[in-house]
Amino acid sequence: MKRILTPVVATLLLGLASLQSGFAQCYELGTTVGQLSPILKNPIGFCPGIAQLGAVCDCPAGFVAVGYEGLEGNVYGGMVLSQFKLRCKQLNSNGTLGAAVTVTCSNGTSTVGTLDGPIDAAANQGIVGAEVRIGCAMDAVMGASKPILDIAAGLPNSTSNSMTGIGGTGGAPQPVMYVPNGNVIVGMQTYVEPLNQPAGAIGITAGVAWRYAPIVACPVMLCSLNTIVVNNISACNNNGTPSNPADDFFTADVTVTFSNPPATGTLNLSGDGTASVAVGSLGAGTYTFTGVQMSADGSAINLTAAFSADATCTLTNSNAGTAPGSCSVVPPSCSVNAITVGNISACNSNGTLANTADDTFTANVTVTFSNPPASGTLNLSGSGVAAVPVGSLGAGTYTFIGVTMPANGQPINLSASFSANPTCSLTNPNAGTAPANCSPNAPTIPTMSEWGLILFALIVFTMMVVFGTQKQNAFALSSADGQVSGNSRQGLPFNKALYFKALPMVYLGFAVVFAIATKVFGYEMTSADLPGSLLAGGVIAYLVQFVISTSRNK
Repeated sequence: MKRILTPVVATLLLGLASLQSGFAQCYELGTTVGQLSPILKNPIGFCPGIAQLGAVCDCPAGFVAVGYEGLEGNVYGGMVLSQFKLRCKQLNSNGTLGAAVTVTCSNGTSTVGTLDGPIDAAANQGIVGAEVRIGCAMDAVMGASKPILDIAAGLPNSTSNSMTGIGGTGGAPQPVMYVPNGNVIVGMQTYVEPLNQPAGAIGITAGVAWRYAPIVACPVMLCSLNTIVVNNISACNNNGTPSNPADDFFTADVTVTFSNPPATGTLNLSGDGTASVAVGSLGAGTYTFTGVQMSADGSAINLTAAFSADATCTLTNSNAGTAPGSCSVVPPSCSVNAITVGNISACNSNGTLANTADDTFTANVTVTFSNPPASGTLNLSGSGVAAVPVGSLGAGTYTFIGVTMPANGQPINLSASFSANPTCSLTNPNAGTAPANCSPNAPTIPTMSEWGLILFALIVFTMMVVFGTQKQNAFALSSADGQVSGNSRQGLPFNKALYFKALPMVYLGFAVVFAIATKVFGYEMTSADLPGSLLAGGVIAYLVQFVISTSRNK
């Protein structure tokens, strides 16, 4: 009785588990109960009684035999069965067995002996056959079990699993008896000893006939959700925020129709509206969710219904109706439209005629706008700074009077913005031209071209000094006939050591001059000052070393 499960059998089982599109595979016991031929005691002189028909001991309806237990030890021997019972478990619709065990009535009425068992088959296996040893009474019972799904698939019961027996080794072994393929043992016809010969024998089990029933597939309709319908759509509700359309909503009744719902869990609504109800509260095939709240956005109503206990039982209606449009009005967006400058005054030296940095002028700045915020300020920044509360603004325009700005001759750059809405802003980089500065005693700022003229003049002056000095020396050294001697002709004199001593001093002098000019006279350094100073310093240092060298030679 070895169990053999080939790959072919496994494939067959998988096929059976997926049978019938639109149905779920389930299993149940058939109603027809069959019975095998009885196995009875052998009446002999020592035990002359003929086995007497006893009670039918079946498992409860829907239960199958999974094991046995009994009493052993009586007048016939220490391991001879006095009685035994079948152990039963409920067959679940998914082909498994319940956990609880119930027992049948006893085959045998004798209560003599000690307990033997219980013996149960492996999980989810039922008994499909048994081997019996018998003489004057039943000496032993050894079952044969098989997985429920294999039984339901009709696989041979002769390919099964041997179970541990109850009883002993006496009596004559009988051939293993199997119930028909596709069937499982569900009970037994009992036989008892009618005589008290020998003394104490009466009521001992004297035989058995196994009773069986088929395991059949029971198609069950799958759960299905059929329709989602929306009714009683309300008007839009602005949710108390008339300027915010994001929270506008409406309500509606949502009716879901279904069939074969799960026995547990909830029916859930999701999508544009959410709701849930326990399955136990559903009606017969329909349920209406009342007053479901959804967004009032004027779009198609998208709803999904699903049972929590069956993830495959779901339905989506992407156009169950049309939501009302929003009932909130978005205020027009704020904007700053223009910045203009008028009534530009003359330059004011601010009382510092030698400092252009504080020269100013005033002008009126007019800002035009639309849909300003209800709070905060209108701020002016850039060349001029000013602010005014929004509550003081006129209808679409405001003029800042006498705004002070630097008199530097540059384009007037102004920005206007609302503090309560920083994105509502505007910049005019050329709202007009500022007056030039008006401090007459301020030092002028050389430009690069002016530094070029200064450098050219220094070079010319230096050449004049050098060549004039050389010519004067040449005349002094001329011969009596008025000819300049060859020894008197010289190149440009250059004392390297003296030059590099003079150069740092010259640059230091430039630094001192610029420091005094910026601190005392308000001079502003330009990008031309540094390269101009470096070049001019080199020429001046040469002139200094030339003068010093010439003086020493004299």
